[in-house]
Amino acid sequence: METCLLNYFVLNNELKSTCDFNPAPLIKGDGVYEVLRIIGQKPLFLEEHIERFSQSMRLAGLASDLSVRQINIRIKVLIESNKLKNGNIRFQLSIHPQTGQLFLAWITPSYYPSKDDYKNGVRLSSLKAERENPNAKRDNLPVREQANKLIQQNDIFEVLLINKDGFVTEGSRSNVFFVDGKKITTTPLSAVLPGITRSKIIRLAKENGIVVAEESIKFSEIYSFDAVFISGTSIKILPVNRIDELSFTPTNPVVNKMQQLYEESVVRHLNKFSW
Repeated sequence: METCLLNYFVLNNELKSTCDFNPAPLIKGDGVYEVLRIIGQKPLFLEEHIERFSQSMRLAGLASDLSVRQINIRIKVLIESNKLKNGNIRFQLSIHPQTGQLFLAWITPSYYPSKDDYKNGVRLSSLKAERENPNAKRDNLPVREQANKLIQQNDIFEVLLINKDGFVTEGSRSNVFFVDGKKITTTPLSAVLPGITRSKIIRLAKENGIVVAEESIKFSEIYSFDAVFISGTSIKILPVNRIDELSFTPTNPVVNKMQQLYEESVVRHLNKFSW
């Protein structure tokens, strides 16, 4: 069940008290969503999140008259009314059978990796499962429930999804990259969620002379890589030290370089951002 933090949330074009938050229509309706990170009261890569939100709606076959400007205004109001300095906002469009179109935006609980996680890496487990319509950011309850259960039972950070053909696709809440020497390999875009952080990593790597390949990777062959990292809105770029029984080195020069480049891009973006 979704949790709404602080004082207010947005329902369609109205600001509402958190006491009135009811996530039930979201569960019953057919919808798409985004999770946006707020740093210093500024949304990180807001334009890209809204663009992916619109793409998810198209892929899901959902029609809406919501404009980019309307979403911008609602996110701005939510941040300012709650005096939110740092945290995550979830915004979602659902088509509910009784009430029709619903747009909600609220401050959702967030978890960010610790300094030790970034230094020592995190553990992953594999799961034979794949999301339907992977390019759209939609709640996929069966896969997410399986992944969450594995995470809780095995005390791991994330679950790596393996498709029916034995290829790595993505994490349950992240994209995944493999490093071999000075080359980075990640799953082709057609098979994964087009992560905002993922796209930044690929662009930054190419701009800085690091080879990036979008190729299918057999799970049975991941032992041949030097390092692994996952990416996402909340986790940024996070090294992996273990997948099932396989160990990987979390301190890798290519991974460290990408972390540095990404952090610099975040700072540049936030410094330039204005509503």
